[in-house]
Formats: sequence, C-alpha cells, structure tokens
Amino acid sequence: MAEQQQNKYLGLYTILPSELSLHLAEVGLALVTVQDQIQTKERETQQIKTLNQEFGQKIQEIANELNAILSKLKKKTNDIGQAKLEQKILGEELDSCNIKLLELDASVQDFAEQNVPLAKQLANRIGKLTALHQQTIRQAEYRAAKLSQAASHLEEYNEMLEFILKWIEKANILVHGSITWNSSSQLPMKFKGQCIEDVIF
Repeated sequence: MAEQQQNKYLGLYTILPSELSLHLAEVGLALVTVQDQIQTKERETQQIKTLNQEFGQKIQEIANELNAILSKLKKKTNDIGQAKLEQKILGEELDSCNIKLLELDASVQDFAEQNVPLAKQLANRIGKLTALHQQTIRQAEYRAAKLSQAASHLEEYNEMLEFILKWIEKANILVHGSITWNSSSQLPMKFKGQCIEDVIF
C-alpha cells in the first residue's frame, strides 16, 4: 500500500510527505503483523478442528465397542461353558474400553487448555460415554452373577441326577433279584437270626 501511494505521488511528480510515508510504513507493518496473526489463528483453528475430529472418531469407536459388548452380554445361551468363555472375553474387551476411555479423558483434559468451550463439549460427550460404560459394566456383573447361579443349579441338578440314577439301579437289582416271601410269623425268627449273625461277625 505504501508503494502504491509512493507510485501515485511519483506519477504526479510530487514527493510523498515524510509524515505520510512514515504512517504508511507503520500501517504496512501492522498489516503484515495482522496477516501473520490471521495465519497463525487459521493454523490453530485447523489443528483444533483436526483434534476435534480425532476425538469424535475415538468417542464413536469406543461407543461402538461398548454397544457391541452390551448387545453380546444381553444374548442368551444354552451352553454355560461357552457363556463363561464369552464372559471372560467380553470382560477383557470391557477393560480395554475402560483404558481407551481413560486415555481419551486425559487427552481432552490436556486439550482443555487450548480450547475451553470445545473441551467442555467433548467432556459432555465423554460423560455420556462413561455412563454407557457403567451400564455395560453393570450388565456384565449381572450376567456373571446369573452364570454363577446357573452353574450352581446345574451342579445341584447333576448331583440329584446321579442320586436318582443310583437309586434306579438299586431298584432294578431288587426288581430282578429273587425275592423270598416269608410270612409274618417267620419274620421275628428271621430278625433274631440276623441279629445273632451281626453279633458273631
């Protein structure tokens, strides 16, 4: 701009007053400074936008993982062994999500120094994500308790089944064995004979 003014005055064959020349130089420097500040702000804004997108992607990834775990936890199964194995795997996935969530929260805390309003928005989103995480943990604990209860019931059932099968086996032996019928008058004598045998042996 200062050069344009000088060229204008040179074109008129006059000399640019020194005061005006000094002011134009100051304005030129101020414009350069403002332009540098604008470029710096643009870079900062772009960095913040990029970070915001990265945070958004991480939040979405964790939310997707938690929702997948939650839906798997709600599925019913008939195989307790398989369910226990799945429960263990889902527990590990849930722990992994917890670590990612803590790392994300720490990153947002660091980011808060750069952009407080955006950090508050991200903190709100992380708060919702934390609530989903807590819900998933409660569902995992509920399922673990139900699996434990089912395993206990199955063990009781198996013990009862074993007892019944032994009882049936003994009943079959009695049914297929030879039965000697005695009259009621012979029973006391038979009893005394049995008692004597027990005492002798």
